[in-house]
Amino acid sequence: WLARVALAQTGYGHFYVEHNRGHHNRVATPEDPASSRLGESFWAFLPRSVWGGIRSGWELESKRLRHQGGRVWSIHNDVLNAWAMTVLLFGTLLCVFGIRVLPFLIIQAVFGFSLLEVVNYLEHYGLLRQKNEEGRYERCQPRHSWNSNHVASNLLLYQLERHSDHHAHPTRRYQTLRHFEESPQLPSGYGGMLGLAYFPPIWRRVMDHRVVEQYGGDVTLANIQPSKRKKILDKYAAAAEQ
Repeated sequence: WLARVALAQTGYGHFYVEHNRGHHNRVATPEDPASSRLGESFWAFLPRSVWGGIRSGWELESKRLRHQGGRVWSIHNDVLNAWAMTVLLFGTLLCVFGIRVLPFLIIQAVFGFSLLEVVNYLEHYGLLRQKNEEGRYERCQPRHSWNSNHVASNLLLYQLERHSDHHAHPTRRYQTLRHFEESPQLPSGYGGMLGLAYFPPIWRRVMDHRVVEQYGGDVTLANIQPSKRKKILDKYAAAAEQ
């Protein structure tokens, strides 16, 4: 409930369902709307992740309720009751402060969930879990999340930047998340990386070669934006021949 309360002010309560039951299962795969792809700008990722997250959260919760023999349109739907908190919060504020508060509510909600999504964007950029002989994705390992071990920003963000451990061991409390030297390392803390993400040319200059280096120069092992795949493969194939 606390997670849904925290997400109520941005109208993003479905994230509670999608993140835990969707993102953590599909992380670092093309099927995950919250895992950004090599060559994908933040501005292309944002609508894909927002709408994909809403759709995924609804589908996951609908499936859970049907499996339990319950009704999808009911108070037991965690997506609906999370959104109901937003309606209650916004409705109360509108009653108290009047219609003039509505633009503020909308702006802060968009800013809030956009900030959440830009963090999503940088956490798995270009990383891909490989499939085994049975066609199933390998288990999530520290190498499937970008890590940052900067002390100050980790203290401010409750160790969120030690994201590799969070996904490899999702039940571990944030206060005890560990740093892994073998995990991909961001060149800066989240504060610096968030700013870069808003400017795709700068972001790609800083990050694309790091993704390729993570795979020993074999860019085919990365999670590549489909529309940019040929261009990226040609670019790094030419670089390898030089």
